[in-house]
Amino acid sequence: MSGIQRVACFEFPVFQGVFPLASGYLESTATLNPRVAERFEFEKFSFRVGSPEIESTLEEVDADVYTFSCYVWNMGLVKRLLPELFARRPEAHVILGGPQVMNKPDLYLQPQYENLVICNGEGEHTFAEYLAELANDQPDLTAVKGLSFFRDGEVITTPRQDRVRDLDQVPSPYLGGYIDPAKYSWAVIETNRGCPFKCTYCYWGAATNAKVHKYGQDRVLDEISWLSENRVLYIFIADANFGMLKRDVEIAQHIADCKQKNGYPMSVYFSSSKNTPERVTEITSIFDSVGLIATQPISLQTMSADTLKEVKRSNIRSESYTALQQKLNEQGLSSFLEMIWPLPGETLDSFRTGLGELCSYGADSFIVYPLLLINNVEMDNQREEHGFVAIDDPDPNSEAQIVIATKDVSNADYLEGLRFSYHLTSLYSLRGLRKVAAYLDSSGKMPFHEFLIAFSTFCKGRSGDPYTQYIERTISAAEQYKYSSMGGILHIALHASCEEFDRLLFDFMRSLSHWQDDKVKFLFELDLLNRPYVYRNTQIVDKAGKINLVRVESKDTSGFTVSIPSSFVEMAKESLGIKNGGGADRLQVKYRTSQLPFMKAKSLEDNYAYCQDKLHKMESILPQWSAA
Repeated sequence: MSGIQRVACFEFPVFQGVFPLASGYLESTATLNPRVAERFEFEKFSFRVGSPEIESTLEEVDADVYTFSCYVWNMGLVKRLLPELFARRPEAHVILGGPQVMNKPDLYLQPQYENLVICNGEGEHTFAEYLAELANDQPDLTAVKGLSFFRDGEVITTPRQDRVRDLDQVPSPYLGGYIDPAKYSWAVIETNRGCPFKCTYCYWGAATNAKVHKYGQDRVLDEISWLSENRVLYIFIADANFGMLKRDVEIAQHIADCKQKNGYPMSVYFSSSKNTPERVTEITSIFDSVGLIATQPISLQTMSADTLKEVKRSNIRSESYTALQQKLNEQGLSSFLEMIWPLPGETLDSFRTGLGELCSYGADSFIVYPLLLINNVEMDNQREEHGFVAIDDPDPNSEAQIVIATKDVSNADYLEGLRFSYHLTSLYSLRGLRKVAAYLDSSGKMPFHEFLIAFSTFCKGRSGDPYTQYIERTISAAEQYKYSSMGGILHIALHASCEEFDRLLFDFMRSLSHWQDDKVKFLFELDLLNRPYVYRNTQIVDKAGKINLVRVESKDTSGFTVSIPSSFVEMAKESLGIKNGGGADRLQVKYRTSQLPFMKAKSLEDNYAYCQDKLHKMESILPQWSAA
């Protein structure tokens, strides 16, 4: 190659406006080589996967070298783009990197594309060597470590590239001026790389051999300051276990201090450490104190001891999760538990029982994810061992396969588990019947999981209800894998069909023998009044005909004033968390108005995505109770 060559780096994240950090790492490291710095110019592009701008931009860009960051959610898109790119630019050099493609030349290389290469491992040093070799008059890619490519009909794989142990050898794309902050709103930062755990469904630990390497603390703090001063809205900390190291508390405090000083960032997201609940709680409290975090994810995945062994997760202490949940609850911090269905060793019974136990422990809310088979994880090679039956993700941009049965879970059981997950969301996370269920569970009358199973059975006889129709339609169309599928439940139950959902819950409760208990009737009425609205312009539903023990004194555009029978005052105060010294026989419930309004001009999918976000932050939309 002669003259100045152009390098175009493409990233396709799941959100719009994400800083192209990986591309910045590639450029900052490659240009340490004076010859590369002299011979190549770089341009970076970051588009949300599926964005209509992707193909038009790729058509307009006339580069000599193209890089693509490949993940399970965008690999379908990348595979569609490559033939079109080579048709327009047959002489261009293309390098694919990322966890979905590495070590998979049989899947992503074709003999007719000798200019297409795969990076097998961390990309910084391999990419620097790759460009340096392309700068030669007759490049020899066999001299570059960490590559796979076709030559004369055969796949060539060069020796492995060593991991980057001194991460400060990779210059900061932020501090070095490699990324224009004006173009983006989501910033990703790393404070370390690696994961000490080796969960078989996850790439993180498998890729790094359980070794964690750190960036220098001064560099991390300087990057945070730079992002804050450049008014970045959101920071995602990409560590596998933020809160694992003592210094993480100092880093969290620095982010909070920057927020106080500059007003930015507006939010912080992170994957918390698995075995340090005290430190994670301290970090969450720091972020919460300055309004940086609305909720804390807790990556539990399963309650089954057998499953934890099957997926090599047994070195993560389950008691750490319960301790973390307790501490978050004590401090009034919102959280959600992340679960996966169906993991190996899990059964329908253990899944439902485990979720019921977590409800008893006081879990805030839940997100249940599908089990995805992705490249370069141990579980992908255990399909026969675990009896996996999988289907392709219907999203054409994705390359994931979704497990729909295992040797322990039939497809029918799998579908029942999905229904259970939806009902767990609506009755527990959305507070549909949470107070009633908690009372029945704690009094020994009906455990949480049995209550949810009874509701699932009841719903099968109500096929014409909008709530049940949505669930069955979503499952039959295999749309439960969409990011926003559970958001649709919020849209139905807390907006579009909230009156019908009231009726469904009322009829279900009357079908139970426990309905004869006045405490059950009273808590059901509190549940009806306590359920939030997901949009601020949803009309407040009149509860007439379903409320008898609680008397509605007045209703306005913001909520209700109600009278509580004297025999239930203490129960009401305890259940609603009212701590004042008054009698609390008259209460006000005010519904939040800080939510976005429902916008008819937007697609249902957009509104569902907004609702999905609120499911992660239920505390932000719950109604507020006080003594009248």
